[in-house]
Amino acid sequence: MRQLLICTGAMAAVYLFLYAPFVYIRHIYADKASHRAVFHLRYELYWRILRLSASFFSRHRSGEIVSRLISDIALAQNLVGTALTNTWMDAAALIAILFFILRIDVPTALAALATYPVYLFFFRRFSTSIRATTMRIQDELAVMSGDVSERISAAAVIHAFGRERTEKRRFRRQSEKLFSINMQRILMQGLNQAVTGTLIGLAPLAVIAFGGMRVLKGAMTVGDLVALMMYLGPLYLPMQRFSELNVVMANALAALDRIFQIMDEQPDIRSRPDAVDLPSVQGRVEFEHVWFGYQPDRPVLQDIHFTAEPGSRIALVGPSGSGKSTLVSLIPRFYDVQSGAVRIDGIDVRDLKVSSLRKAVGMVLQEPVLFSGTIRENILYGNPSASDQEVMEAAKAAHALEFIQSLPAGFDTEVGERGLMLSGGQKQRITIARAFLKNPPILIFDEATSSLDSESEYWIQQAMQNLIRGRTTFIIAHRLATVMGADWILVLQNGRIVEQGTHSQLVSQNGIYRDFFRRQLESAPLDLLAAPPLFNPETS
Repeated sequence: MRQLLICTGAMAAVYLFLYAPFVYIRHIYADKASHRAVFHLRYELYWRILRLSASFFSRHRSGEIVSRLISDIALAQNLVGTALTNTWMDAAALIAILFFILRIDVPTALAALATYPVYLFFFRRFSTSIRATTMRIQDELAVMSGDVSERISAAAVIHAFGRERTEKRRFRRQSEKLFSINMQRILMQGLNQAVTGTLIGLAPLAVIAFGGMRVLKGAMTVGDLVALMMYLGPLYLPMQRFSELNVVMANALAALDRIFQIMDEQPDIRSRPDAVDLPSVQGRVEFEHVWFGYQPDRPVLQDIHFTAEPGSRIALVGPSGSGKSTLVSLIPRFYDVQSGAVRIDGIDVRDLKVSSLRKAVGMVLQEPVLFSGTIRENILYGNPSASDQEVMEAAKAAHALEFIQSLPAGFDTEVGERGLMLSGGQKQRITIARAFLKNPPILIFDEATSSLDSESEYWIQQAMQNLIRGRTTFIIAHRLATVMGADWILVLQNGRIVEQGTHSQLVSQNGIYRDFFRRQLESAPLDLLAAPPLFNPETS
């Protein structure tokens, strides 16, 4: 009785004072490790994505990128949180049990392990198949995320053309394809479980048969056989758990493969080891026989050669697809030239630190880009350390202060996703205020007024007048009346500069610019047209 009480009491003490605290601590630290690992992985992946070049974002839709950042990392979390933690615990338990059963009877212990080689064979086969199928599932999810993101952002177009049912059918086809691939993974998982369960069921029968023969021959006692049989449960439990973890690990590793596809992606544009900071910027921009193409064998720009003097106003005109936006994108080095050079104040932009170069260049795009948040936060994006007074002055210079102050919350007004709570003209004036706050010596306007009504365009042009003073300015425009007062006009066609000069020089020639100008302003005599507000020499 005393021995019985001691044994049961000792086991109770083990459970109370060792097992329970250990399980609690293991749970806390395993979850902490998994969340910490995912935190670092997601942070590094996001930082890597932000540093990638423009070419990466032209190849991948935003929904696909978000899928890797959210969905894939959620799958990868299981590798640390569940798989790795349980693997080392089960491995440790397996080693301890092997020690005990080998001490009882080595031949019978080896018979108990006879199914392990078969299990390992199927383990690897199923792991490879499940991993490959999971990769396909995540790829399809990424495509679906990209499509859904596009459709939601274009919901107004879908409604306007009555295409709701078409989009419904499209989404159903995608969902059915994803369902089909998921079923393939489920079948593999089911086979995995069936094979493991069969092996676990057959293994004890082998032990009973082999151990029974040894008992009948007197090679071991009935007590030894019973003791060994009692260890079979803990011995095969890891096998069953490894089978379940096989699925988790295969899914997690597939997700990690997709994550590290981005991690391994090298940005096309990065600072050279010997890159220098851009010194005090004068604003002289030179294109020296520049050739560029998004694909090496298909040039978009061909032998572009010109110089923009500090403080000058350069207009780029030409038909759509002539290379105007591509040309100005080479100045902040969104892409690198294939031959030739782009220089700022005599320094090749490739010899400058990317951060220093882009700090010197401000851009106002045709589609104003605002982030969810307040008006103040969006203006401060140009200079986060600016004071409230500086923000107000920037808004005033951009002719945005009046409409901002008329809003109930003023500068603290929420603009909504992509600025949906504001009109196009209001959004554009906020982006100009943001450019004011950045205070760059080089400015690029890419069709900044083309999609606005006449009143909004008037206020935008007034704001642009204030912004271009003393800065080297490049403006892309289809409306030639916008750029007649520019210091120099470049006419592009098929990636080449086919004409250049002032407005008066170009209209006096019988060329492309003159034809554009006549088509747009056919009713007005050429010699009576005055310089438009944007490039008025008295205000610029």
